[in-house]
Amino acid sequence: MDKKTSKDDLFPAVTEKSNPQPSDNEHPGATTDEEAQSMPSGQDGSPPLLQMRVSKTKGVGVITTLAGINFLNTMGSGILIAALPRIAKDVSLPTGLCHTLPPGTRERNIDTELCQMLWPAAVYALAAGCLLHVFGSFADILGPKRVWVVGSFLFVVFTVALGFSVTGIQVIMFRTCLGIAMAMCLPTSVSLITNTFPKGHWRNTAFAMSGMAQPLGYALGLVLGGIFTDTIGWRWAYWIMATVNFVISVISVWSLPDVRHPSKKTWARRLREDVDWIGVLILSVALALLISPYRTKVNRKPAVYVLAMITSEWRNVKKPAQIVLLVVSILLLVAFPLWMRRQVQVGKPALIPNRLWRKASFTSACLCVFFCWSSLNGIEYFTTLYFQEVQGLSALQSSIRYFSQIVMGTSVNIVLVYIISRVKVITLVAVSTCITLISPALMATADELENYWLRPFWALFLCPVNPWVLFSVSNLLISDAFPAEIQSLAGGVFNEVAQFGNAVGLAVTAAIAASVTDHSNAEGKTATMDGYRAAFWTIFASSATVLIISIVGMRRVGTIGKTEKD
Repeated sequence: MDKKTSKDDLFPAVTEKSNPQPSDNEHPGATTDEEAQSMPSGQDGSPPLLQMRVSKTKGVGVITTLAGINFLNTMGSGILIAALPRIAKDVSLPTGLCHTLPPGTRERNIDTELCQMLWPAAVYALAAGCLLHVFGSFADILGPKRVWVVGSFLFVVFTVALGFSVTGIQVIMFRTCLGIAMAMCLPTSVSLITNTFPKGHWRNTAFAMSGMAQPLGYALGLVLGGIFTDTIGWRWAYWIMATVNFVISVISVWSLPDVRHPSKKTWARRLREDVDWIGVLILSVALALLISPYRTKVNRKPAVYVLAMITSEWRNVKKPAQIVLLVVSILLLVAFPLWMRRQVQVGKPALIPNRLWRKASFTSACLCVFFCWSSLNGIEYFTTLYFQEVQGLSALQSSIRYFSQIVMGTSVNIVLVYIISRVKVITLVAVSTCITLISPALMATADELENYWLRPFWALFLCPVNPWVLFSVSNLLISDAFPAEIQSLAGGVFNEVAQFGNAVGLAVTAAIAASVTDHSNAEGKTATMDGYRAAFWTIFASSATVLIISIVGMRRVGTIGKTEKD
């Protein structure tokens, strides 16, 4: 890099303006659609790296496939939560407390679903989170379409397999495989959208639909999971989901642009030489050690998550296993940016270059999505338990109560398509966060037999507003901030942070809820509700953190999603 290049030139935005001899401050792939058509293809016959002119039909196909996979990503998790008690019974999923009780403490029969949920839910987020950055790098070498299509078809196969699971080990194993398949799809979405649509209404719509899809899929998964569980069976929910996924995968072969980055090297050589494999190993092992499930022999109960154990009982940090895992994980996390610096200094590939974080808007978006995604999954998870375990509702009755989320989410994204280029980012994120902040506060103050139309309805109605807005805004920020050849990497990092937030959020809130319930002076459902209230207040604090980060980190962003004419 030229030493005269400023910080703002580190990541020049992709633009439609052209220059036959691009300067140091311009991305060499930036050109007009007309020039793109006349430019020669790469040496491998690939189209030029640019926004590609497509028909409206193919444009709709691109939006449908990319939003569809984001939708299915969280829909499976929603189904799992709603159907968990029945799934645990059908596949003999082990149950037990999520942490070790202090010596002499009377063991309570509380929330066994907490532990049942952490294994199948956590391994999905863990597998996806540890591999998103890997497949983001693969996509930048092999082409985002190739990686996306393979991941999508693998997701079909493992979803069908999950529906046929007969043991708890199979459920956990296939959920892990689903996480790996999804890690191939999520990081490529930003690059595919950017290389299909020029700046303006179409690109804004594509990002809005993709942003809407994840929380909407989770909400609809909760609804359908309850309906299928109490009717034809939870397995059909996954089989129908796989059928929809297969249709989307077939459409993707036709609709997605075949974007590649021409190189004189073969793809095998690029994978060998242009991927920071040591960086992959350092980061993946660090994250796996930090949030991996493991077992302990104390009371013959499974102890899940290093973070959960430490959060629930501070005395657990003195245990040898906890000390070793935590110290090794922290050392690896500290070593990672040092290794990235070393790679850049010697001119070798860096998995996640440190300069990526110099964009305040990108760093803020990643931090916000970490706390936002942990909050969203936490409140929906504990609200589901509240309906089923405290109020005694069936899976179908509790799932029907999530229809309000679907209505709100759809409305928010329709409005967002028209206002995202007219309202400042800080306003969109801050206002939506304040609205969502009401949700956990309502559930934390709800009574055990609270009327649904008082607090629970409004809590579920308001909780997805910030996630819907934040995902759409963040994807647009990434597309505007980074050149096309690293957008898959940036998108992978963003989604990796979201998955990591999901895993950590579930671990911490579940541990806090179980610990408070154990130490409550109450009995039965009242003790359980005490734990849930503590979890909701923790989620409230997490949502408030999103507000603080957005105000500090996004105050200078302005508006996004405008066309060049605007």
